[in-house]
Amino acid sequence: MTQSAFELPPDLLAFLRSPPASAAERDTPDVFFDRPEIGRLYAQAQEPGQTEAVLSACAALLPEVHPNRASLLALMGGALVEDGADPAILFPACHALLDVWLQELEPYCAEEVDEDDDEAEPEEVQAWADAQARMKAVPQERRWEVETLQQAVELLVLPMMAMVLRDERNHRAFLADDALQARIYRLNRNGSLPFEQLHYLWLAANMSYEDELVVVLPASGTGFVARAHAVNNGFHAFTLLQNLIREHGQALGVRQAIVDRAPPSEDNDSDTADFLWLQAQAYAGGELVNELAWSWGEAPLRANAQKHGKRVLIGLDKGDACSRSWAGFLGACHDAQNPHVAFKRYLTPEEVASYLQ
Repeated sequence: MTQSAFELPPDLLAFLRSPPASAAERDTPDVFFDRPEIGRLYAQAQEPGQTEAVLSACAALLPEVHPNRASLLALMGGALVEDGADPAILFPACHALLDVWLQELEPYCAEEVDEDDDEAEPEEVQAWADAQARMKAVPQERRWEVETLQQAVELLVLPMMAMVLRDERNHRAFLADDALQARIYRLNRNGSLPFEQLHYLWLAANMSYEDELVVVLPASGTGFVARAHAVNNGFHAFTLLQNLIREHGQALGVRQAIVDRAPPSEDNDSDTADFLWLQAQAYAGGELVNELAWSWGEAPLRANAQKHGKRVLIGLDKGDACSRSWAGFLGACHDAQNPHVAFKRYLTPEEVASYLQ
């Protein structure tokens, strides 16, 4: 059967298109995956040559069905992606659903403000009061619908993470949606209708992929180009790069001692700076002109300035510079993240000079 000829079975379509009429009619993941029609679809999706066709059919159906059904169907698709299915097929539909659902929930969401907080901005106080008032205005017998939509978002985060972190194209498309990114940031901080899972998409949004990250070491007049994959932030990059510099220290002419550090893990989630890490604008005309042009550790790696079209980090011998340390930034938030930096090549002396101009 070709992908274009594939059609979802009538009994499955009838179920998926029947919205729950009450909280009691909602499916949990366990109930959903125990349904015979879902079991048959999942089994068919695992047959050779059928996976993409099933995912394509599900992607087309997602916008048409109730959020409870749609989130669970997306969860099934995420499981297939985790088993090796193409992460690009279902992603656009899930991306669009997330945006729509968060827009619907946003009126009920605001960052919590303490009544006794005299430093709170008036607009923050008003936003908190408005969110509370909107939720109170929802009839009691309809509140389950808001709760269901909130649960659907929480479930949708799981397949979204599987797809965003397995495909750099998905990650780029996710980041390019500025309105969605701003909404995730706001709703991740809200206390009136809090989310437990949305934080993971915020972490994914802060990850950076740089095919050619330029690292310049002025003290030795050397440098290199590295590929950075799924790096959490600047601190994470410093740790991974310092390991790489130690491995190539002799060729790079590095004289200062570089700490022999274990790879980041849950049990090894802290580190210190072997260099004063600066951005490209710290140097001009071959001279250090702004030693306060730090590469900020908490910011995404992609927030650093570019020069000659490349993201640049300058590792200055620390000397008496401020000591920097960090913790809690180095772990992977998902099995598919695989954060790492890979050495690509050394910079020529001419290239080193050009990045310090």
